[in-house]
Amino acid sequence: MKMKLFIIGILGLFLLPTVHAAAQSLGKTGDFDTKSYLEIGENHATVTFGDLGYPEIDLVSPFDSTRIFFSVPSNWRLSEGGAVELNFDTLLSGADVDQLGADASTYGGVMTVAFNGEVIGSVRLSERGNQVVRLSIPATALVSKRKDGRHELLLTLNAQFSCTYDIRSVVTIKNASLFDLPFVVSSPVLDLSRLPTPFYLRDSLVPDRTLFVLPENPATGDMQAMLDVVAGFGSMVGPDFDFDLVNAGQLTPDLLAASNLIFVGQPGQFNLLSDIAFPITVQGGQFTNSLPDSTEDGIVELAISPWNASKTIMLVSGNSEGAVIKAAQAVSSGKIFVFDNPTHVYVKNVQFLANTLPIAEDFSFKDLGYATQTLTGIGVNSIEYSFYAAKEQVGTKEGYLDLAYYHSGLLDYGISSLSVYLNDQIITSTVFSKETEQLTNLRIIIPPGLLRFGDNRLGISAKMLPQFACDTSGVSDPWLTILDQSAFHLPVTASSPSSAPLLLDLKFYPNLMMTQSDLGDLAFVLPKSNPGAWAIAADLAYDLGRAANPTIADLEVVFADEKPSAVHGDRSLIVVGRASTLPLITEINDSLPAPFDIATDTANESQMQIIYRIPPGVSVGYLELLVSPYNAQKMILVVSGNDDAGLIKAANTLLIGELRSQLAGLFAVTNGTQVATSHITSVYSIIGTVVPEAQQIVATPLAGESAASSKYERPAWLLPLLVFSVLATIGILVVMIITTAAKNRSARREVAEEETQPRPPDKEE
Repeated sequence: MKMKLFIIGILGLFLLPTVHAAAQSLGKTGDFDTKSYLEIGENHATVTFGDLGYPEIDLVSPFDSTRIFFSVPSNWRLSEGGAVELNFDTLLSGADVDQLGADASTYGGVMTVAFNGEVIGSVRLSERGNQVVRLSIPATALVSKRKDGRHELLLTLNAQFSCTYDIRSVVTIKNASLFDLPFVVSSPVLDLSRLPTPFYLRDSLVPDRTLFVLPENPATGDMQAMLDVVAGFGSMVGPDFDFDLVNAGQLTPDLLAASNLIFVGQPGQFNLLSDIAFPITVQGGQFTNSLPDSTEDGIVELAISPWNASKTIMLVSGNSEGAVIKAAQAVSSGKIFVFDNPTHVYVKNVQFLANTLPIAEDFSFKDLGYATQTLTGIGVNSIEYSFYAAKEQVGTKEGYLDLAYYHSGLLDYGISSLSVYLNDQIITSTVFSKETEQLTNLRIIIPPGLLRFGDNRLGISAKMLPQFACDTSGVSDPWLTILDQSAFHLPVTASSPSSAPLLLDLKFYPNLMMTQSDLGDLAFVLPKSNPGAWAIAADLAYDLGRAANPTIADLEVVFADEKPSAVHGDRSLIVVGRASTLPLITEINDSLPAPFDIATDTANESQMQIIYRIPPGVSVGYLELLVSPYNAQKMILVVSGNDDAGLIKAANTLLIGELRSQLAGLFAVTNGTQVATSHITSVYSIIGTVVPEAQQIVATPLAGESAASSKYERPAWLLPLLVFSVLATIGILVVMIITTAAKNRSARREVAEEETQPRPPDKEE
């Protein structure tokens, strides 16, 4: 046996590379479309839990609960006659189940059902197996109690008998369970203070679509305002928002009827505005009834779409570019303060983040204005703190947080835990224990590169699951207390102000572009006449807003042929477009990790030793990152392609998580499904790994590269070693075969001899 294991180990060493390659090829699995379809008739909708994206849910004794959320379209109002139909299985297991006999039905427990905080029924789990129960929704429960307007179904299991008997109850809520919802149709509620409603409804029964509309020939101020608005919606909504950027010339009757619309620009730039019943009306390209002193104010207003009464239109505007930008930045905050009429506001001024901030190296939560706070309730509970960091502090490597807390002794210490996030990046996790029931001071090191100039957000998330006991009298929900004496230490960094950016690597996107909390040190450089590139910039701005969550977005935009040097020294740049449409690329081309052949929009990899020629008609995207030659503290990200399709592929690599996770280094090439990366010091091209049918061209070796070339030659000892290893393996196999055959012959002789000997009698005989 030992000999066999030894042989297998020897063979494994030779076969390992092949097995590894096979494992890599088999590791990918396809994505499956799991979409369902709602049944929506006239004034009536039926939606299953599966339609809402919920899988089957298990409620486990002795106590458990779950919640189901949904939103109805902004022009629906739920009416009387609705119901919840629960389809579930009840399973009882444990040593005492068989002893119950006919009485087993009394030990199923009770499931309580509440809709929008009102109990609508209790279900006694008196039968094993599948059951379907229908409960009516009373008129008093039809209005949501939540700030986000979502409706909530709460299912609570009470099966306390599990504490007394060895019985485990599991109630499986099937995703075939459904809501039966009658409704009436009315106009959407128009209220700017409720943004992003009605343009976005979380967990909506019916998907909706929003178009951001630019003027047909936008100026840089219009584009800047648009990206600020889009970034604001990214901050308000998060990842799931169906939107597109178009210009006024692209609007068709079908698009007008099927979409919510957000116009960004001056009133004279959109002919359609005179058809819309805004509270501040637009006629002949002018506001006709605005306040007398509001000529330089930004204007934000809402109206019902004349093309579809279930859709909403927002106008972000003003009489000048500066006024439009003020209106856009007010929208980007997501917190518009309304007065007597919530459908419109005037924006007189916007306060930006100051260029310098006071430095406080040591400060507590109390210094920030936060009192001691207690989180309560079963499940995950969170709290957030906001604080400022000066430019001199963001690069510190010695910062930390001393978190002071204590908690209830009712927690299940096997699964209850605490996690801390800084600007949405987790910086520590720890489990609760018996010791942390008392006052605990946890020192948390702040990783370099996570702090931003300006506003920073610290999040604390507690997963609190109780250790249930049989006697629940007097037992309260678990709790966690965060003390106001918790304190930050953020020393001033001693690094030189001229030092290069800390996170110069594509794998750190988008964080590497978010060094200032309002994105105020970031500018987009775009071609002036390429709506496709504008749409890509909007997607990137939305993603940056989602990640940075700025209080007010302060992006800047310059067109490639309109003096982008105005932002060279002040901001990091995201350059979007094909190289031939961007004069800035020509200006910095020699500094790029892979300079472009401007005539063909192809990264020519002039510093590589092997170069591939891309076949005609094959689209590839490029991402390149470099320290800005205009300011060593800033960086430039180039998003490009060899054609417009390649440009989209490059952008998708930054936007799609599966592709973005493959990024690294300073240069990346993508075909839309694969991403190949390289550092500037790479010797060989990476294009050939992702571009099919690419032709290899062996270039003249670079000067001084002879040493680098020689290290890739086959070592002289490699071939003899392989021959010796193969012969040794064959020899071992031969020895093993001969030895095994000899042992088998010997064993057969022994068996034959035993059969010829007389058997001794059994003891019982």
